[in-house]
Amino acid sequence: MTHSTAPRITVGVFDADESDQAVRWAALHAAATGGSLHLVHAFVWTELDVNIDPVSGMAGSGFRSAAHALIADAVAIVRQDHPELLITSEIIDGNAVPVLVEASTEADLLVLGGRGLGRLMTLIVGSKSLALASRAHCPVVVVRGRVDAPGPIGLVHRDGAEELVRRAADLAEAYKRDLHLVVRPGTSEEEAQEILTGIAQRVALSHPSVFVRNVTIAASDSPRELVQASQDACLMMVAGERAAGPGGKVAAPRQLVNVLRFANTPVWIERE
Repeated sequence: MTHSTAPRITVGVFDADESDQAVRWAALHAAATGGSLHLVHAFVWTELDVNIDPVSGMAGSGFRSAAHALIADAVAIVRQDHPELLITSEIIDGNAVPVLVEASTEADLLVLGGRGLGRLMTLIVGSKSLALASRAHCPVVVVRGRVDAPGPIGLVHRDGAEELVRRAADLAEAYKRDLHLVVRPGTSEEEAQEILTGIAQRVALSHPSVFVRNVTIAASDSPRELVQASQDACLMMVAGERAAGPGGKVAAPRQLVNVLRFANTPVWIERE
């Protein structure tokens, strides 16, 4: 959904360092865009055959108390640098994927830790971890690497991805950063420059303060080489590819799958 006022940024909160990084990135993004944070913890224990009740005579014990402590810790992380940021939170019974997919219906952005959802979310591309990126009702950011890198916003080019270009320009303006294009392997130098010129002209018309710096041709599909395309960026942005038919799933462009999987920076997947 798209809110007419401050964007609502929903963050999946879990017991992992990567989840803390996702909270930090989301707070920075909310501060830059005038948004609010909504922290969500999926309480899976009600789905399992375990005792979630507190231990008699031990205050603060039990899985439910631990979940509340996770949320409190996430709020404390935000408050360290953003004391005035609007924060709401909730603990929802259920497994992470369906809980966060449902939460995304009321969000403008869903933020996840790169390895913060356990084995199902270990990778942004491939395996069952793509479930959230493909089923969410809003753009998804998977936080990897540094959350405060000083570089430009990396824009992974795909023909016809107009919404992605507009979103990238909006963020570059809010972050006060340049844009850096990445094009797929096999693109010629001439084609790359044509793409750069076309996007730079389009961005200049709507966002005159945003500069499209340059273009990088991904050297190959080798993870070691593709990761170089994102190492200096503060954020990499890519358009999801929707399958045919109503409610088609969204996936990352196959040609640049390893840019996303091995990126050293947060990765934004835009639903076109």
